[in-house]
Amino acid sequence: MKQIMIPGTQGNLAVLEAGHGSDLPIVFLHADSGRASQWAEVLEGIGQDRRVYALDSRGSGDSSPAINSDYSYEGRAEDISDLVATLELERFVIVAHSGSGAVALEYAAKHVDQVAGIFLLDPATDPRAIPTDVRASFLQALKGPASLDAQKAFFASIAGNNAQTKARVLEDCASVDAAARLGFATALANWNPESALDAWKGPIFLLVSVPNDNPNALHVLRPTLPHAVVAGSGHWIQLDQPHRLEQEIRRFMTSIE
Repeated sequence: MKQIMIPGTQGNLAVLEAGHGSDLPIVFLHADSGRASQWAEVLEGIGQDRRVYALDSRGSGDSSPAINSDYSYEGRAEDISDLVATLELERFVIVAHSGSGAVALEYAAKHVDQVAGIFLLDPATDPRAIPTDVRASFLQALKGPASLDAQKAFFASIAGNNAQTKARVLEDCASVDAAARLGFATALANWNPESALDAWKGPIFLLVSVPNDNPNALHVLRPTLPHAVVAGSGHWIQLDQPHRLEQEIRRFMTSIE
């Protein structure tokens, strides 16, 4: 596995690259305020027989903050376009964690000829179910000097019981640009998942943690969405149960190919 830097529309983008083979490659997108290295264990496994790429989103990990300060889902979809153009990917699958599932759906709806399928890992639930004042309060906290503390407190509450996972997630959070942190949360707070789901007609699968298997989950909004629920994991299933995730991704790839 190696890291490469590619020129992005809004700044340089860091990409972890691994694997080989001629089968469908996979592009991995990390959660909001995360980084590509959270996929490392899964990349090593899947990369044994196909090409895999994990992108540090703009303002995250080793990628540059967006020059135009655009952290919307449309803006972040441009990062995928930059990756695809630089690496000359013709057709691929997207595996997206948490809020980046919205980025995957945004990109795929406009590039149906390129995206062979979408695998959503513990996607964000419907933010419209969160009271308006609660959403506004969190965004306000992210605007202040204690922005990182507010983000870490939220992540600690959903990371689960694995101490190593929690420590890693909180450390990675600190590498995210403050403006990006706020931009990611703002995009999610205003997201309408129904229109995003309706726009994608291709293959899709959801792997969901027990806490996110609730009345506001995407697979409840759209009961026809194929999904599975993983017990014994927090929000970062790829860190808690990388082998289970690898199995589910391989099963999804087989169903497409």
